[in-house]
Amino acid sequence: MMNIVAIILSRGNSKAIPKKNIRKFCGKPLLTWSIEQAQNTKNISSVWISSDNEEILNIAKKENAEIIKRPKTISTDKSSSESGWIHAIKEIEKKQKIDLVVALQATSPVRESTDLEKAIKKI
Repeated sequence: MMNIVAIILSRGNSKAIPKKNIRKFCGKPLLTWSIEQAQNTKNISSVWISSDNEEILNIAKKENAEIIKRPKTISTDKSSSESGWIHAIKEIEKKQKIDLVVALQATSPVRESTDLEKAIKKI
């Protein structure tokens, strides 16, 4: 069986909408929607949150997601998502082999677990 991991990047220092990743959206922190969708997706074995922000990491822990403390140097508004994903993959691979990464954006919660399952199946 393949080891499929979900990685959600969630910076703490949003400029346009302060604390956007943890603001309530339909009764839950925005980040929680993506965590729950990934956790409810067949074949995703673990969900990882990469953040530079303790409040975000605490929400991730509360939701039973794995956490990765992202360095401030790759957590700026000029940092690429790719640098965050590469860092997260390297950290996860210290603990387990990865066969496939599902990269979810915390700011795009309008999806369902079945959407993720269909995407994984196509891949």
